[in-house]
Amino acid sequence: MKGRHPDFTTSRLFVEATDEESGCKWTLHALREKTIVGTITFTWNASTGNLRYTTTDEDDQHGYITEALTSILSYLARTLLLTYVYGEAGSAAVWRRNGFQLQANRYERKLHH
Repeated sequence: MKGRHPDFTTSRLFVEATDEESGCKWTLHALREKTIVGTITFTWNASTGNLRYTTTDEDDQHGYITEALTSILSYLARTLLLTYVYGEAGSAAVWRRNGFQLQANRYERKLHH
């Protein structure tokens, strides 16, 4: 672990954490392709957790964002004890596939501990 937030590996990704002043940026490295396929940024702002992602595959057809979010959401719920997290920007379909619901003008997901 490099500071507050952990690096981790999934079946297809090495996810490298970089601590930032208000949260963390996870860089997604595809193991097979040996390339960076996206990033997921978490920011903590006045007791609200926000996620934003960038990817080379906007609709996440390869499932890299989904795979990384599974681990990140579990981490945020169990380690930081967050009860809700919000998704910003990105594809509506990707947020919905990952259990987020549209609330007002942003995507929201309840987290379970």
